[in-house]
Amino acid sequence: MYLNHLPRSQWKYLQYLLQVRQLQLLRRHVNIGAKPPIQTAALLPALGQKLRKHSQLVNGDPREKFSVAREQDALLTRLEEAKTGDQLLDALESCDGLQSSHVVKGISLLWTLYYDAEQTSKDAITDRVLLNVLPKLAPYVHQLEIDDLSRCYLYLRKMHIPNSEAVVEAVLTRSLQLIESQVDDEGIPLTSLSRLSVGINLERDFFTPLVCKNFVPHLEHHINRCRSAEQVRLLSTCLFQLHFLIDEELFTRFKLRLTEMMQSGDLSSQTPKALLKVIHMLNIPVWSQTHTQLIREVMLALRPCIHHMESADLKSVCRTFLHHQEPAALMEPLKKALEKLLQDESTADALSCTVPFATPLQRDQYLHQFRELLYSEEAWQQPHASGHLFSVLRSLKVSDIGFCNTYWSGVIQELESYPEERSHLRFLRHCQRYMNFNNNLGGTYRHLELERKLSRMCMSAMEHDIAGRLPAKFARLASFVLAYGQTPLAWKKFPNFLLSKMLAMAPQLGIQDCFLLSRGMQIASELRFRQHLPPLAGMQLSTMDSILIGCAERHLRDAEKDPLNASELSMIVRTLSHRKKLKNTVVYNQALEQYKSLHCNDLNSRVVRDMAYNFNASNFFVPELLESMFAYISEQHDHVTGDTVEKVLTCSYNLGYMPASVEALNHASEVLLRDFDQMSGLSVVQACLALCFYKSIPEQLINQVFCVKFIQRIEDEIQVCYSKATYPERVLNLVMQLNRTVCLDFPEANVPWFQQNYIEAQISKKSLIPSESTAEVKQLLHQLLQNDKHFRCNHTTPYGYQIDFVIHFDRDKKPIPAPPVEATMLDRITKVAILLLKLDSFCENDLTALRGPESLKMRHLEMMGYKVMQINEHDWNSKYMASSTAKANYLKCLLQISH
Repeated sequence: MYLNHLPRSQWKYLQYLLQVRQLQLLRRHVNIGAKPPIQTAALLPALGQKLRKHSQLVNGDPREKFSVAREQDALLTRLEEAKTGDQLLDALESCDGLQSSHVVKGISLLWTLYYDAEQTSKDAITDRVLLNVLPKLAPYVHQLEIDDLSRCYLYLRKMHIPNSEAVVEAVLTRSLQLIESQVDDEGIPLTSLSRLSVGINLERDFFTPLVCKNFVPHLEHHINRCRSAEQVRLLSTCLFQLHFLIDEELFTRFKLRLTEMMQSGDLSSQTPKALLKVIHMLNIPVWSQTHTQLIREVMLALRPCIHHMESADLKSVCRTFLHHQEPAALMEPLKKALEKLLQDESTADALSCTVPFATPLQRDQYLHQFRELLYSEEAWQQPHASGHLFSVLRSLKVSDIGFCNTYWSGVIQELESYPEERSHLRFLRHCQRYMNFNNNLGGTYRHLELERKLSRMCMSAMEHDIAGRLPAKFARLASFVLAYGQTPLAWKKFPNFLLSKMLAMAPQLGIQDCFLLSRGMQIASELRFRQHLPPLAGMQLSTMDSILIGCAERHLRDAEKDPLNASELSMIVRTLSHRKKLKNTVVYNQALEQYKSLHCNDLNSRVVRDMAYNFNASNFFVPELLESMFAYISEQHDHVTGDTVEKVLTCSYNLGYMPASVEALNHASEVLLRDFDQMSGLSVVQACLALCFYKSIPEQLINQVFCVKFIQRIEDEIQVCYSKATYPERVLNLVMQLNRTVCLDFPEANVPWFQQNYIEAQISKKSLIPSESTAEVKQLLHQLLQNDKHFRCNHTTPYGYQIDFVIHFDRDKKPIPAPPVEATMLDRITKVAILLLKLDSFCENDLTALRGPESLKMRHLEMMGYKVMQINEHDWNSKYMASSTAKANYLKCLLQISH
């Protein structure tokens, strides 16, 4: 055996064994107190020198190695001691003999310092990394393992180093090659997959499904072996970034593992980071609607640690709750935790999370904080400042024009100061906010300078950018231009190329795209063409209506193969209801009919609220869905909020639907009592009115509403409302209706009638213009009764109900003049109330289903001693009653008059 022909690894091992053997011999002689043999002692130095020389030839001088190691340790220490990005970069640039580990460690440390730096410092760091760090990384790319590669790629991308850089491209290419080569070995760490999936999706430079196609086998491997909260956190990140590659089977496996770990306690309030990542992943629109229960369970698991959460985590939970509007158990702890956060962190971000939970008494305090932030340059420099300030502006219902002007002027400055607002169409966020903001102000507010700037940006993007050729992007851009114009000849028409593009893209427009376009058309009709619609603009709107109808028909046809979910169907209905002309089309009724075949196995608060909105707006009556909404409230009463319950109650009352079980109404009352202080005064009044209609309102709720404290709360809300023209009148009218209903249906509550002055004031404001049907009935009654004193027109009862015609009959069924003072019961005298019911008194799809307000009115009139008779205008004006004789005979039969 020749030692000089041994492989390097074996030779090093043999060298080590020889050195150990010599040491053992020396130790043995030392231990027994004897001197080593003279021959051995003499040979040791020579043997040692010979071994050292051979080792130096093969591996280098160990003393040099130790000195290099000491030098490397000193370099790592110097890198770790750097306090700023400049110091760290100086260390990397000035040191010679850098190894791959130094460069990787330097990039990791640099990202930490970059994250905490000011924007100007961040830009300087990015420039220096491009110039000096990437060349130092380049020689080591092909030596790095996947962990270091993923670390470098993610942090370089987060520091805005573009993918087009050769070094970054090489890092990603090698990473993907390693992942592909180890598909069968399943040896890629989960941390590396997580980092790469995040880095690849940054700024959307790639078609991710193609780039990340080999990630799935590794994810499957890690899901099967998931045992810890950290693995759940990393897997959630991967699933979020790669959701378009995840099939149902793989996702179900992950959910099952997640549920098992929550039940075993491996995932709990002690592991908030993992649960927060799970919520973030489950909230993806692709599958959030089908995971309501799981999202709710995860959020409830976080409840015990809400008061101890970090700022960013608390805000994340808050936004998730506001999106889903459940579970209700989080409302109180979130409110308290956010109030404490606002004391420690006076930022627009914290205020935007706190305000939705505010009571009317807190609004002045929050308004003062909002004012300070709005006029603070520092506040505008924070990330996403305009979005947070907008949320506060809407939530506080600010009607001060000065605040509104200041905010939108700040948005203009943001658009001009940050070029990245133009990249990736980030300015579209402001377009959408402005459209929603205008909606809440009822069309009374406009910021023309902002409209001009955003319209020009939208026009430029549609004409010169690739976004103008993508249907989803085009719809968002076009909706703003349609709404506000600010284009040449905007006073008489829309830009011609908009219409051409809509026609060309019509077969590709999705449900969301059509919704946005119809919203823009709606704003244009109400804001720009309310008084006068130019002929050319009218023709263009008609063409757009035809496009929307065709798209809606296509979406409904596709639903035969791929059924629509509740959210998609609600969006189609809202798209068509934005345009009054489309509400009379066949496709609109077909869309509403789809509700009857909708499967609501996985309802949630958001879907329930959307359906309630659509049914209210359309007056469409679907008993099966209304019952499923009540069943959801009954089953989830511990989790739904008072606002959700109010919307369901108001919808069902408006449509005159009677729930199958009183249990749902009892649960609804419990929720209203629980959330009484968190609800707006308007919502409380509307919910109580609906419960009165069902005769299910508890006495405790009546007492809480009819007290000085609640009336003061109503007045405070009116003071801070958006639209002074409509909101106060709406609230006061509903309070009057509730007062009237409680007095008549619940006399045992001893609530006084205190609305008489309001009723008289309303009567004095109205100028009654009789309809054609009213004039005909009046004329025929005059002919039949032969005396105008025998009937009254437009009579107002003591409780403010309007009756079209009132006739008094004696005991012989002969008409008599009305007594001077109205009484509930008159001796042997029959009071007949004739009500002319218009089409909107009935449900849209069932002309026999009387809506709730009309049913309540008839019930109350009967309680006041009237015999109520109704004349339906759709029957009165039908063909079979076209002649005056037919109408006279109809009235005779109705009133049982023989002559």
